[in-house]
Amino acid sequence: MNICVIGTGYVGLVAGTCFAESGNDVTCVDIDAKKIDRLNNGEVPIYEPGLEELIKRNKEDGRLKFTIDLSAAVKGSLICFIAVGTPPGEAGSADLKYVLEVAEGIGKAMDGYRVIVDKSTVPVGTADKVKNAVRSELQTRGVSYDFDVVSNPEFLKEGAAIGDFMKPDRVVIGADSKKAAETMEDLYSPFVMKNNRILIMDVKSAEMTKYAANAMLATKISFINEIASLCELVGADVANVRRGIGSDSRIGFEFLFPGVGYGGSCFPKDVQAIIRTASGYGYEMKILKAVEAVNYRQKEVLVDRILRHLNGAGVRGRTAKL
Repeated sequence: MNICVIGTGYVGLVAGTCFAESGNDVTCVDIDAKKIDRLNNGEVPIYEPGLEELIKRNKEDGRLKFTIDLSAAVKGSLICFIAVGTPPGEAGSADLKYVLEVAEGIGKAMDGYRVIVDKSTVPVGTADKVKNAVRSELQTRGVSYDFDVVSNPEFLKEGAAIGDFMKPDRVVIGADSKKAAETMEDLYSPFVMKNNRILIMDVKSAEMTKYAANAMLATKISFINEIASLCELVGADVANVRRGIGSDSRIGFEFLFPGVGYGGSCFPKDVQAIIRTASGYGYEMKILKAVEAVNYRQKEVLVDRILRHLNGAGVRGRTAKL
């Protein structure tokens, strides 16, 4: 298939490269001309094990291209992935400015049926906004083309993204038309030949799935940190407790590591975004608010432990300056 991936950040670059590796013709688009020049010169702006080698091979084989020309990429593609950033807004909600700018660009360029895919992490209802943005541009042009907007959230772990994409636990596809669903199934079929885990659902459920997954993982992290704090008070060893509960197949060991809490580019903004989404509907996410509170407090727990250690080591004068 002919595909364009708009946005060459972490998600877009991994997705575009892996789609090319499975035999598709992929054009990756970005507005950053310097980044595109670097990619065309063989320089990869992010580090992910195995990514540089895959980019090099697929560029040499002619399946992977990089450009700043969005219009040409859209005209030459059946499927257009939107994989730009959605930074947190002032109130914690996801900022959809870049997503909608890309949608408008697709609407200005498309010359026939397209499947437009939200790959960015976006709140429920974003597909409707993308659809309106595309339709508005088509109306401005005085043309009418059929198109579908699909939600296809990513579930990639840094350091293991290539393996996660090539051999996914599941592929979530939110589509409201049979044509779009079948097109996406065809695209992903090489990745799930031995384990058919393509989950077709409605668009809004797919949008919610991404946020719910990250919120669940963040909850596990805050939970084990709460247990760790209690273990310290009662004299238990949280490592032993983790072994005891993680051995339960209903719970598992992943994301049950006590520490300074969660961070990074996804969990904090996604937890805030789902809380904000719920608030917009008059619903309070009490568990996730507690997850956030525990995560914030955990940073103070680390500082308190450092101070206690230094005081116990007889360096009180130094700690007074911390």
